[in-house]
Amino acid sequence: MIQSTGRTVIYENPRPHVRSRHGYFPGLAMLPNGEIVCLFALGEAFESADSRTWVTRSLDAGETWTLEAPVCVGASNDYLKPTTLADGSLLAIGYRFHREDPEVGIAIPETGGIVGGDDIVTRSADGGRTWETPRVIRRPCPELIELSGPAVELKGGDLIAIGALYKTPDGSSPSGQIGVSLRSTDGGVSWADGGRYFTTPGANVAPYESRLCEMQAGRLVALSWAYDTSRDQHLPNHVTVSHDEGRTWSSPLNTGTWGQASNLAWLGGDRLLTIHAHRGEDPGLFVRIVDFAGDRWRVLEETQIYGTAVAQTRAGQSMPEMFKSLRFGQPSLLQIGDGDFLAVHWCIEDGQGKIRAHRLRAQ
Repeated sequence: MIQSTGRTVIYENPRPHVRSRHGYFPGLAMLPNGEIVCLFALGEAFESADSRTWVTRSLDAGETWTLEAPVCVGASNDYLKPTTLADGSLLAIGYRFHREDPEVGIAIPETGGIVGGDDIVTRSADGGRTWETPRVIRRPCPELIELSGPAVELKGGDLIAIGALYKTPDGSSPSGQIGVSLRSTDGGVSWADGGRYFTTPGANVAPYESRLCEMQAGRLVALSWAYDTSRDQHLPNHVTVSHDEGRTWSSPLNTGTWGQASNLAWLGGDRLLTIHAHRGEDPGLFVRIVDFAGDRWRVLEETQIYGTAVAQTRAGQSMPEMFKSLRFGQPSLLQIGDGDFLAVHWCIEDGQGKIRAHRLRAQ
């Protein structure tokens, strides 16, 4: 039911002996003409102040790639993911950090907080070759929203984006550990508070790296890396479900899958294709076909597509410590044909941050 039919490198530093350039955090979108655009962060280190989102493009269904240019003009420590809209334009949404001191990382060890920033959105009318000046999204909370995944254009026409809340620079969480959704009814020009897609009353569980897909019209599934912030403890991936276009959501459901960053795509009917970055005794990237009938998680098949020779993470690590030891992650899926998908992720190989893609067939 799942076949791996090929793999390629989307980005690797062509001259690592000349300068340090690492790729992280990729996202894919297919244009109406069949071109595939990958947005990813390119910088000299994992938390470097010069990291910014670049465009690379494939004209042959993901076999070869050409690096083009940054999305944002000027210096901007930004991280954006693309979505192809129904009108053929590209929308990129994400966030940028305020790097007032380039010698200070994103995570602040002294407080456990994260440097401040803005949630931003931009559009391209020419397939990602030029972009509008990014607009700052007005947030419904004081914390920066971790919009680490693409917005989803629903069958009904609205756009939805979801994310957990970063801690403020002083280490506090004024809004608590919740998942926030943003909704646009005008193609991404303006955004409003769309509600809370993930809440755990009486607990402090954050839904990091959340990804969203729409199954049948109005039926949305959000898959999250669940992290207990009060105990610095990782939990299995959790899902929440909406049957009214994201206006109300179920309680979080424990999938039993010990993954961190993850992603999902609809296969039709009640089936999902999911991808998970595993930790523990058998680390790597795993792809699964899931029967989600009745909003219940039942794995039908799984396969590993990226190896086990990677660094493991300890269950008791804080988030700043985690950033120092990550060696692969943020996988995503793009359907490129009938049953054909590209799975993309970043990884550290030979000391270099690379963007890899795997061609999959799922039936």
